[in-house]
Amino acid sequence: MLPPISGCVHLSVAGGCGGTTFGLQHARQVLISGEHVVWICEEIPDGNRFSQLFATVSPSVVSKLHLSAIGENTEVGIKSAIDLLSVLENISLVVVDDWTAKTGRPKADLRKSMQTLIAKCSERGVAMMAISSAYEGADGSGWKARGGLKDCETWFLHRGQMDSMYRELHIQGEMTEYVLSDEGFTPRK
Repeated sequence: MLPPISGCVHLSVAGGCGGTTFGLQHARQVLISGEHVVWICEEIPDGNRFSQLFATVSPSVVSKLHLSAIGENTEVGIKSAIDLLSVLENISLVVVDDWTAKTGRPKADLRKSMQTLIAKCSERGVAMMAISSAYEGADGSGWKARGGLKDCETWFLHRGQMDSMYRELHIQGEMTEYVLSDEGFTPRK
């Protein structure tokens, strides 16, 4: 099981560690519970990975996933999510996957749009996950979140230090190791 999301979580991920899979696994749990998920992304998640994660989920359940692949125009997707939050009562999770570029700082307008979405989710009591690329501080101070967001708890996901086959999830100073397989993340035993 993955840790529950309440409020806003900024998942800051080292490249290739499964940030999209982590988000999809959370989305799957919400969909199975009968609620709707809004998913904003640059491009549609990998079809093979999606099929693996949703293999046992009925098409009627998956139909409650409102996916918007908007290319590089993330602000359009954010506006769409805000509009859906205004009309649908049964949304329980909003995910904005890869909301920042892999390098540099996010544009001021994009950060403003994200803060508006965070506020709307908070007002409606809807959980939100913003996924972005992490980077290591040049001064050796550890992992940093690109485009830090106000009113969001930051979680870090990266490869294990002892074994790169494992993933480490860091939440408020606590670390949990996971194995990433075709079924998604499972806690390491």
